[in-house]
Amino acid sequence: MLNGHGDDLHLIEGVIEYNFSSNVYYKGCPKPLLDEIAIHTHKIQSYPSPIASELNTLAAEKFQLHKKQFLFTNGATEAFYLIAQLFSGKKAAIVAPTFSEYKDACRIFNLNYQLISRKEIKDQNADILFLCNPNNPDGTVFSKNQIEQFLIDQPTTLFVIDEAYIEFTNSTTSVVSLTKKYLNLIVVRSLTKTFTIPGLRLGYIVSNVSYIDALLHLKMPWSVNLLAIKAGEYIFNNYSDLQFEVSKLLEETQTFKNNLKQIKGIRVCESTTSYFLVELLTGSAKDLKAYLIKNHRILIRDATNFNPLKGQYIRLSVQDKKANRLFIEALKKWI
Repeated sequence: MLNGHGDDLHLIEGVIEYNFSSNVYYKGCPKPLLDEIAIHTHKIQSYPSPIASELNTLAAEKFQLHKKQFLFTNGATEAFYLIAQLFSGKKAAIVAPTFSEYKDACRIFNLNYQLISRKEIKDQNADILFLCNPNNPDGTVFSKNQIEQFLIDQPTTLFVIDEAYIEFTNSTTSVVSLTKKYLNLIVVRSLTKTFTIPGLRLGYIVSNVSYIDALLHLKMPWSVNLLAIKAGEYIFNNYSDLQFEVSKLLEETQTFKNNLKQIKGIRVCESTTSYFLVELLTGSAKDLKAYLIKNHRILIRDATNFNPLKGQYIRLSVQDKKANRLFIEALKKWI
């Protein structure tokens, strides 16, 4: 899907004051990281390393894995397309509603895919299964123990676990460590959401050495640019100092949701993350989005293209107190 995920800022004329449509951390890229990136801008006159291999050592140190278990990519999206290419012609299952790039990657590389519900995971017989945890757009989660049980019970299915938003919840933990134990696991992670650098496009794959080696044979060189590599180096060297406090973020989210729940005409859906779905009980998501852009310079995510959602849904990601208050006032006027 070339448009419809991320945000629509590139399609909108004029200035957007408040962006609720993107799930990146709302306070923006940490200043020390921005300063570090700026230091290296003159280096764009040279080629980056072909596969960003200098990041492997740093990631291996963080996760206590072997450096050959990592492959860095141009955002998490490149990772999904590489994985689909590796399994071209196979049978895939996608736990939906979820991020559409799994489906698009399967379509492009000829995987016979079907959308399944969370309850159907135990009954599927696919060669490869895509699972977003926490899920986008609804923030639902499986525990680490639940995912490990899937790996044990279905050893012939390769589980691709998307952990792009794992740092936006305290209701589950990463399964990266399980790649040491199970051969039917690939984990995809992103640095762009937590550290608010989606414009740099930096993600990575974690798996056993055999799968990483196979994916390397398909990967184009230089897909990760030099500034993204420098950002990655700084992030891994300063991870805990740069990372936001998730408990505080979730407190802010709960306050925002509680205020939204006072508005008639909508249903606020439960979520374990700082983003969540809101069902419109009257009117359309498309019309609300257009109204907010035109009259309030506010951008939301029309979530009606997350199949198989039925109804009119928008997805919101918590912002600062002023933005949250102005959104609620604008929503009340529209309703």
